[in-house]
Amino acid sequence: MPQSLHRTWVALAVAALAVLIVAGFVGRDFARDVFSTCTTSLAAVRADPIDDSSLVPETLETTEPMPSASRWLQLRFDQKDDARPYAPSTVYSNVRVVLHDVGRDGKPCTCGSMPITLSGETPADLRLYRVTGTEQYVVKGRHTVSDLRTDFRGAFVLEHSLGRMHLQSDRIFTARQLPALVAWLALGALGVALVRARRAMAYALRMHAWSEAKLTPEGLLESDTGETLGTLAPQSWVTRLPEGPVLVSPSALSRAGLYRDMPVVQRRDVAEGGHARWASGTMVRLRDARALAVVSTACALFAFAARLLA
Repeated sequence: MPQSLHRTWVALAVAALAVLIVAGFVGRDFARDVFSTCTTSLAAVRADPIDDSSLVPETLETTEPMPSASRWLQLRFDQKDDARPYAPSTVYSNVRVVLHDVGRDGKPCTCGSMPITLSGETPADLRLYRVTGTEQYVVKGRHTVSDLRTDFRGAFVLEHSLGRMHLQSDRIFTARQLPALVAWLALGALGVALVRARRAMAYALRMHAWSEAKLTPEGLLESDTGETLGTLAPQSWVTRLPEGPVLVSPSALSRAGLYRDMPVVQRRDVAEGGHARWASGTMVRLRDARALAVVSTACALFAFAARLLA
């Protein structure tokens, strides 16, 4: 077992070194690609009553923006057909105005959005206006008699900042992020390997020196010869041990109770099963830990190669 334990530690150390280094490089590239720095951001504001004479119509695109160096204001929404009777044939949801710009990395990106609440109209009825001499914009819809808010649907401003980070959700699930996915798999395999190795270490380093005993239905700990070694402390139904062979810490058997001749052994000093069972299980866990460490190392190397080729 010591040789198997040494091989496991070496495999885990190599895997941890490889995974952490590769995960650092891949994670940095993932963050740089998914989070873009925008020099202009869209921020919703509470608008005061504005005279229509100071509003200038602006273009609000509804199609997908083309890669361009210009700034886009796009109206996005989700739609689905509604087959219920006496209901609109199409239901619109998640209506929002999105600002498209070019980030500092030279790639098109989204730099903020503002949700729009429809009031009996469709996205095609929305109109965008800019307040003269400012960077404030107003979205108006179709005016209806039942609409207590008139035709106002929202307002926002374009803030020019030194650099604000915005998440680009459309870049997360792309082929370019394959190295990040493989790196996560490597981290997961390494985590499971460490858990398996930790459970094996408990027996290899500490419990292999415990004494074998038998737990009776009355809660007594007996040796192979039938001698009573001690009594098990009261257990909860969650941690209750079944009767049968157990391992007991020798230090627990040497501590006698305050008013008793035999020691009272706590639950943490007793483990279910004998040495044969624990030794077999420990070898299996060490083997699994080494195999998972190899898988983790291979995934890390694959992620690094994919990063170089991306």
